[in-house]
Amino acid sequence: MFSVNDYVVYGSEGVCKVESIGHPEIAGLDKMKEYYTLSPVYRSGKIYTPVDSNIHMRSVISRNQAEELIGGIKEISGDLDVPKDAKLANVYYRELVRSYECVKLIRVIKYVFAKQRALAAVKRNMPAVDMKFFKIAEEMLYGEFGFVLGIDPKDVKGYIAECCEKA
Repeated sequence: MFSVNDYVVYGSEGVCKVESIGHPEIAGLDKMKEYYTLSPVYRSGKIYTPVDSNIHMRSVISRNQAEELIGGIKEISGDLDVPKDAKLANVYYRELVRSYECVKLIRVIKYVFAKQRALAAVKRNMPAVDMKFFKIAEEMLYGEFGFVLGIDPKDVKGYIAECCEKA
């Protein structure tokens, strides 16, 4: 269970702060259940989710963990066994990104980036499903990294590139 003022990654919403835990007086919510009231870091509004929800929620990684991941990004494999069929690829990618694990998000980004470069070399376009999940993985990863590193998520890609050049 999380505590008030904890920062969590909540589903595809990304980084949120736990504002309160209890029984909010909001019509439509089960008065017998306890809810987390979450404030997303990168947008306004509130999210009310049952404490026993099946939506994935975990603590944000630490700054040290983010720096370790970035430092070892070259060693993280971008090899994925993405099905050629778009519908199957969609299911495959969705399962990876819904793990909300930074290493899996990095793998998706690396795989699609390499595929994009290979296709560009032969003047072919990227399939839409690859680009969709590339953007989702980037948004999720860069949001969490940006938060723990204290930088704008838009600057994370450049930060990672800079760190990789120094290594």
